Amino acid sequence: MTEYTIRDATEQDVLDTVLAAYGFYKEAAPTSWGKFDSKKVNNLFMNLVNHELGFVKIVVYEEEIVGALIGVVQSMPINNLTFSQELMFWIDPEHRNGKTSFKLIDQYVEWSKEKNCEFARLSTIDETTGAKAGVLFKRKGFKPTETAYIKEI
Repeated sequence: MTEYTIRDATEQDVLDTVLAAYGFYKEAAPTSWGKFDSKKVNNLFMNLVNHELGFVKIVVYEEEIVGALIGVVQSMPINNLTFSQELMFWIDPEHRNGKTSFKLIDQYVEWSKEKNCEFARLSTIDETTGAKAGVLFKRKGFKPTETAYIKEI
């Protein structure tokens, strides 16, 4: 049986997490998202690892980072609601077994509750990639609420 560890990322994990994020970007990013900026992603991860309102959990298999869920607590711009927003969530394709994702989502939801969020948000790019993350999210009690449309200009 394959053993995966889910743990908080540390500053020492940031470079490997950025590299893993780049792998996800190559797999999933639409061309209109532009070029991957590793310095910007590195700064984002470093800031979130060290911030009370940052969520950076990594999935480790045989001492290698094979996934992560990265989020932040935010407030709504139009009211006083607070929510957690996932910024990146991926598991490398060869490590997608469902169980690890379930556990990672559970930890994200618990953390969101601890931060007094009124709701937790997960995003998917299923329409772009043909993936089925939305099915997983629905199984965990999330409901679709909004679809974003972009136009490259």
